[in-house]
Amino acid sequence: MPRLPQPFEEITRPGYAAVHLAGLRVEGGRHEAVLSGICPRCEHPFQYVHPLTGFRVPRPSRSRDTYSVQVACVCAEEHPGRPDDDEGCGAYWILLLRWDGR
Repeated sequence: MPRLPQPFEEITRPGYAAVHLAGLRVEGGRHEAVLSGICPRCEHPFQYVHPLTGFRVPRPSRSRDTYSVQVACVCAEEHPGRPDDDEGCGAYWILLLRWDGR
């Protein structure tokens, strides 16, 4: 049976980050990180581009830095009640990303 689309709602839940991390793929370079995965609320795939501009670039002597990144669902699927100028289902969460400077 097909699942009905989730209505748009700006919402977060404690488990969203862990669910998103389970299938997360991170790509990018020095200026942006592209987070590809499945929304933990609506279960649609999406890519979230997070600019790294403004972040300190780790020095070669420091192997890793961790950054807190707010991610929002930006899937292209329809969600009833979504404002015309918005994207996704409204879900958002915080990820801790480890950046190794490469």
